[in-house]
Amino acid sequence: MLKNPRIKKILHLSIPAAVNNFLDIVQLLIDMIMIGRLGASAIAGVGISLQFVGLIYTLLSTFHVGTNALVSRFVGAGNKEDAGKVIFNMMIMAFIFSIPIMLIGIFYSKNLLLLMGTDEEVASIGGRYLSIISFTIPLLFMEGVFYSSLNASGDTKTPLKIGITSNLINTFMNYVLIFGHFGFPAFGVEGAAYATVIAYISEFFIYLYVFLRKNASIKIFPEYSKDLIKRALRVGIPSGIERLITYSSFLIFVKIIADYGTYTLAGYQIGLRIEGLAFMPGIGFTIAAMALVGQSIGRGDYKEAEQNAITTVKIAAIFMGILGIFMVLIPEYLCIIFTDNPKVIEEASLYLRIVGVSQVPLGVAFVLSGALRGAGATRITLTVNALALWFLRIVPAYILSVLFHNIIFVYFIMVFETFTRSFILWYIFKKGKWKNIEV
Repeated sequence: MLKNPRIKKILHLSIPAAVNNFLDIVQLLIDMIMIGRLGASAIAGVGISLQFVGLIYTLLSTFHVGTNALVSRFVGAGNKEDAGKVIFNMMIMAFIFSIPIMLIGIFYSKNLLLLMGTDEEVASIGGRYLSIISFTIPLLFMEGVFYSSLNASGDTKTPLKIGITSNLINTFMNYVLIFGHFGFPAFGVEGAAYATVIAYISEFFIYLYVFLRKNASIKIFPEYSKDLIKRALRVGIPSGIERLITYSSFLIFVKIIADYGTYTLAGYQIGLRIEGLAFMPGIGFTIAAMALVGQSIGRGDYKEAEQNAITTVKIAAIFMGILGIFMVLIPEYLCIIFTDNPKVIEEASLYLRIVGVSQVPLGVAFVLSGALRGAGATRITLTVNALALWFLRIVPAYILSVLFHNIIFVYFIMVFETFTRSFILWYIFKKGKWKNIEV
């Protein structure tokens, strides 16, 4: 199986991408462990601030997907000059778009947290953290263009190496600046923010070096092109809207589950963290599908594009299916890593046992969404994923929750929605209308 050139290429792209995303989760856990030593208010303040950071990442997908769709096509067609033009122009757009977000974060962080219903102390702590890291938002947006460009060109190892370096810098600087070591004062929560800023700045300049070096596989070509911007945004904007709708739907879903009490909510959060680790292979295969489909279309080989997507779907289904088996059979052993509270473990295990059976269709939905985005069919993924989340998950879950007030029905709705969405995406992909979309 591993001797198959197509499978080797898919794994070559997807594994580094999956590990890179896994490292992001690990870094977040390390940050929260260190901040946790500062007290409950620090945890709450930074935690609520990260909700806004998550919102920023949803907006980033506009530039991720738009860049990926065009760069992968140009690389597939052997036209690296136009690929470089896309990078340059999307960097400009990302920078311009990020400025108002940066200013809001710097000057209105505390007000945003107060609007979330936090108390004065938590809003003050979280506001200081968010306002400091907001200075690097333009770098974060431009870095997203670099990241997606490398993935689109078939290089997922370089972002992984940069991610490892950034995480090491962030962890070390957290230790130094939060608690005060090596002659530095203990800055507390502000130290965690400064560490993140240093890591983001370092990451950006490493990416810049990668693109500016003489032997770079893909380079920035500084030529303004209104046409390329329009083409990239035509693909990217629907993806950004999709991510924004998805993110908001998740927040509402949490509100539905919160009505069942603290233990159920805590169990859901732990279950979600464990399931998030299972997402990593799916995300890696999604990135691989986007790049391979886009490159194949760039070469004008739509049959290869379809075969790459279908093979990636099969591999993702196997990986996530195996993880789903562990979630169904031994959820308690996974949960004790996060808590020793028997009631929370019971609630988290219930969640994992039910959603574990949907990991295969979830992998299918991940990869097919990525394949369609790589083909430029982001309006299709926006329509399917948004409508499915709201009308097959949120609304039915709310209705059943009101009628029966039993969390099992809510979780069953999640599984039903995942299966249904994967079948819809499969049907749309096999129909092949994505082959006629111009980017």
